[in-house]
Amino acid sequence: MIGILLFWLAFSPVQLVPVRPPAYRQEPLQTGITHPPGLQKSMVNNATAEKIRDHFERLPLQKSSKGGAEKVRVNTPLARLYATGGFQPLWTKRTMVAELIKAVEESIDDGLEPSDYHLSEIRGLYNKPPTTPELEASYDLLLSDAFLALAGHLRYGKVHPENLDQNWNITDIRSRKPLEERLQYAIDSEKIAVVLKELRPQHPQYEELRKGLVRYRVIAREGGWPVIADGPKLQEGERDNRIPVLRKRLNVSGDSNVMSEDTSRVYSGEIVDAVKRFQRRSGIDADGVVGPATLQVMNIPVEHRIEQIRINLERCRWFLSDLEPTCIMVNIAGFTLEYVENAHYRWETRVIVGQPSRKTPVFRATIQSIVLNPQWVIPPTILAKDALPALRKSSSWLNKKKLRVIDRNGRVVQPASVNWSQYSAADFPYRLQQTAGDHGALGRIKFLLPNRYLVYLHDTPNKELFEKSRRTFSSGCIRVENPVDLAELVLQDKGHWNRSQILGVINTGKTRTVALQKQVPVLILYLTAVAKGDELFFQDDVYNLDDNLLKALNKPVH
Repeated sequence: MIGILLFWLAFSPVQLVPVRPPAYRQEPLQTGITHPPGLQKSMVNNATAEKIRDHFERLPLQKSSKGGAEKVRVNTPLARLYATGGFQPLWTKRTMVAELIKAVEESIDDGLEPSDYHLSEIRGLYNKPPTTPELEASYDLLLSDAFLALAGHLRYGKVHPENLDQNWNITDIRSRKPLEERLQYAIDSEKIAVVLKELRPQHPQYEELRKGLVRYRVIAREGGWPVIADGPKLQEGERDNRIPVLRKRLNVSGDSNVMSEDTSRVYSGEIVDAVKRFQRRSGIDADGVVGPATLQVMNIPVEHRIEQIRINLERCRWFLSDLEPTCIMVNIAGFTLEYVENAHYRWETRVIVGQPSRKTPVFRATIQSIVLNPQWVIPPTILAKDALPALRKSSSWLNKKKLRVIDRNGRVVQPASVNWSQYSAADFPYRLQQTAGDHGALGRIKFLLPNRYLVYLHDTPNKELFEKSRRTFSSGCIRVENPVDLAELVLQDKGHWNRSQILGVINTGKTRTVALQKQVPVLILYLTAVAKGDELFFQDDVYNLDDNLLKALNKPVH
């Protein structure tokens, strides 16, 4: 089988595995491959190098980038790399190949699929090296392709996030550096494993998720955790025949250190504490009661959790390596906001995000200013879906929401003078504006981060909703539980804007906009599995985004 593969590689214009190169200007070749100064074809002095050169000569023809009628060959970075060395083989030492094989094997711990990187073919050729120039050339190209594909997937992710979300802007594909330079360095320094290891995100979040994947796969190999039968809810002190199974379930997942061999049927305090730990890790109210919701999550198979970790390792590869030292990260699925300062997690608070029908989008923006005592102007989505339908029934809705009708000249309009039924959101000539105050939808603070979605962070008068474990209540904007603390952090000006001074302005009731001395990047993310130390936290896939990513992640690379 390997011989057939190499014969096909040697005599076909192979398209190597795509590795998500950055956007760069393709330089057309006038006649075949462009060689470095002084390099002539006669200098390609051995048969294997000649076959490598022939491979690039046979790459598919493409239209000239200048729009001319002539056709030219693509001068890929890999072609240029081989041309610089006279098309000599790169993989000249078996120790380097052995390192590559080990790195490919270990990619499974990153949630990747080793077969995407020609593992079986490379293993076979390592054990039985090719003996003809054609096969030697193909073997060398196969190794380079495996390295570049794995390097690209570790550094940028296997799946293009923009293929799943056409508005993706967390990272910019145009800023990506060619990985062929990393291949050249790995070859020159004979540090294949080191270079590949350095390409994966060097971040505790990624490393702990990776360790969690290894741990959960061990659990799966040992049979997973037991399924707990349905029954009445369990509360501390009660007796139930399911307690030994519950104890074992918690022990297997690492939530309890109580000996699983204990046959007691009493729901003891130790088990209650273990259940609370499990509930906190699973995004459930940590009340220690095993009711239907807790039981349902406990019975999620370990295989599902393994896939969840793989999905979120991929999401981490999309952005973690490019994370600014100081930034705000909002996790939609986890309902949390984290403030990162100088690459250290400094502060966290709970947030409320958009309903499934009015999703908070995934995007990147920058906080430029904050508004104290903001006045809310109803945005287009709420105008169309909530305000106008209510006003067509009764204009008293305005009084209930404490809204004023303002025309295009800034004048207040009497609601009774407006024929609400004649307008849609698209042609509505007024704005509905709410006065500032504790009653206002924005609360007392709004954080402005200009973006196409008109989404921002803000305070809220409905503080009780933060006590819910699943917090999908907004129309897309992000409500912050402790906005004054966040304002103090982002203003970064203790001399003029400490907590007391912020509250002083709020207490005046007057609207005031304060520009940040240093703008703060904000990443609105969607992560359904995260690591905190050696603990893994899982969240519901509230927007049903995991399945499409998993399908793309599992799709073989062609």
